[in-house]
Amino acid sequence: MKFELIRVPSFWGTELNQKHISVQERNRKLVVLFPGRNYSCELPLLYYAGNTALQLDYDLLILEYGYQAARMSLDLNDLPKVIDECFESIKIIANNYDQVIFISKSLGTIIAGEVHRRLQVQINHIFLTPLVETIEFINTTNGIVIFGSKDPLFIVESVRQIESSQRIIEIPNADHGLETGNVEENLSILIFIVKTYKEILIDKACEDNSRDLV
Repeated sequence: MKFELIRVPSFWGTELNQKHISVQERNRKLVVLFPGRNYSCELPLLYYAGNTALQLDYDLLILEYGYQAARMSLDLNDLPKVIDECFESIKIIANNYDQVIFISKSLGTIIAGEVHRRLQVQINHIFLTPLVETIEFINTTNGIVIFGSKDPLFIVESVRQIESSQRIIEIPNADHGLETGNVEENLSILIFIVKTYKEILIDKACEDNSRDLV
């Protein structure tokens, strides 16, 4: 396993050190983690997404946003700068891979969609607790949506705007963090979501292998 930093200058007066982990040389599979506004890649949903990816022999790119690295709050007017910096971070390595999966949380789902729009590579998505603004990306990409039934930022009317062909998983009684307030239930939800990660990552790897055999 190889660890390297992808260094990108940031609008927020710091240098981004994006963590890129390679499990083997010339690997063709990559997972990219997009954190939420205040939900880092060290928190459970994304931490275990990254660990699952590595366990299944995907390379991993762990993103941090410029304002996070500078320990500042985000003015949403500066969101385009976050998108620019993520795009610059990913484009350096994206063309080295045939299979790319973006796993994004909340605000990160918008950023992942915008970055996908700019990259000239095939990308699949796992959208965790998306925002209403993400729906246009959900409807035009290959992916899965996971949200909580008690998420105030993604309500029933939001779900109805998603094309019926898209796969959607609703977690009963879960909030925007995909938690219920009960520790045992939270752990059960996390286990279920990790199993979903595994299912998707294995399925996409098998699709890639099948294309190789054609």
